[in-house]
Amino acid sequence: MAAVVLLVWLVGAAVTKYSLEQMAYYTPIAVVVLGVTVGIVLLWVKIVLDSLRRRRGSS
Repeated sequence: MAAVVLLVWLVGAAVTKYSLEQMAYYTPIAVVVLGVTVGIVLLWVKIVLDSLRRRRGSS
């Protein structure tokens, strides 16, 4: 997990206008946003796959 946080911090500083020090303050927010985004994507993938399985099973 520490490696992920470090990666988010360094990549965030590289792609934004923020310095490493400023990005250190925003990294916790960025980690939470990334986690929520990945969670939502995984949820929708599960919903779509379940829907496809039900259609194939009922045909």
